[in-house]
Amino acid sequence: MLSVKQFFMSMKTSSTLLLASAAALLSLQSSSDAAVINLSTGSTAAQSTQLGGFGAGNALDALINFTHTQSSDANPTWQVLLPDSYSFTAIEAFNRASSDGALDCCPSRFRDITIQVLNFSGDATTDFTGGSISFSSALLNPENAIGGGTNTDGPVSLAASPGGAVGNMIRIIRTVDTDLSGSGGLGNADEGAVLSMDLVTAEGSAIPEPSSAILGMFGLLAFGLHRRR
Repeated sequence: MLSVKQFFMSMKTSSTLLLASAAALLSLQSSSDAAVINLSTGSTAAQSTQLGGFGAGNALDALINFTHTQSSDANPTWQVLLPDSYSFTAIEAFNRASSDGALDCCPSRFRDITIQVLNFSGDATTDFTGGSISFSSALLNPENAIGGGTNTDGPVSLAASPGGAVGNMIRIIRTVDTDLSGSGGLGNADEGAVLSMDLVTAEGSAIPEPSSAILGMFGLLAFGLHRRR
């Protein structure tokens, strides 16, 4: 009969090995499915404010168009809530009407951008600050460095590498430039605050349901622990 110490040491060793094996299987299953993620089917896209008919869903279609927040928005944000969780390896956001590689109007506005991956369970159409952040990029194109700090140039797109961060939401935020320092002090009322994008894309893999092999391992663990009592 096992002593108390032997029992707990055996339990610790068995559980560690089985859990490690299960995690490895889950990782292999997930990584083998890495691909472009469909952000439009079954999802909810929203932005913190909207100008006219330039809705949040414009960033998920195949057209050359754009989303557009209002110039009065103090925290311009765009987000998409997905029906499932994913492990994200790449996220790219394209400047206003620029997914064809050619810059459109006002490219300098696409600056001071943060791309995040979150686990979210609230109302995506009204809550633009909630959720648990699993990845947050560094500030992208700070002060419109890519556009030379002018109001006439800017990036075609900005990208982030979440490194496999898991979540069911992508959120993109623009930090407001109240003094227009990123455009040389130039620009109209929209220059310092508007977030406008043509397209958002992502790559990664769906988080799979536990396979029969993984469930079997946990079953063996439970059985083994029962036998050692």
